[in-house]
Amino acid sequence: MKMKLGLILSLLFCSTALLAQNAMRIHYRDGGVQDVHLSRIDSVTFINKEEQEGEASLTGAWLWGKQEQGYYELLTFSEDHTYTGYDNYFAYGFDTMTYGWWGQIGAMLTLQSNGYGYQRRYNWYVTELTGNALGVMTMMGPFTYFKVQQEPLRVQVGGRLGCGEGDSFTFADGVVVAIENNQLVGLKAGQTYVQKYVAASNSVLSYKVIVGQ
Repeated sequence: MKMKLGLILSLLFCSTALLAQNAMRIHYRDGGVQDVHLSRIDSVTFINKEEQEGEASLTGAWLWGKQEQGYYELLTFSEDHTYTGYDNYFAYGFDTMTYGWWGQIGAMLTLQSNGYGYQRRYNWYVTELTGNALGVMTMMGPFTYFKVQQEPLRVQVGGRLGCGEGDSFTFADGVVVAIENNQLVGLKAGQTYVQKYVAASNSVLSYKVIVGQ
């Protein structure tokens, strides 16, 4: 009888405590915290988030490039939190490769690579992350990387590749391919990356380009 009474009193105490609360605090794995007032909640439904379309993800390959700066950078983020950074200094005829790991807490993105005799760590603030664009603020200023699409573009040396109405190529290295009259022109065999404005989605996308003989 005493055990039953104790259980009833415990349940009554818990119910009273719950009724006294007016908000639910959600703790995210990235360290963020959000308070939601219970009066705003109608119901709670658990879903498989992987089935939802349109959610932006950092994983994948992202390209930044400027003809005026003479180089482009390709960042590839893997799900296991490793990354590669490829810089092609086409204006000077050489390239570099970096390997390391990445981590993200809230809007802070950390890139770190260790090698013989050096250790580099970059802390970037993510200002934008959509399905096609990754904006970051760095010590060197703001940069916007655009998502590399899975299907590459192909063109032959001396050949031309146009784009749809309203679309336009916005970046090419001018060494492997060049932009002439809004067309890609194959200059020499190899591979490179370009960026293209797509009018239908009002977005900029990056593409790997393979130039054949």
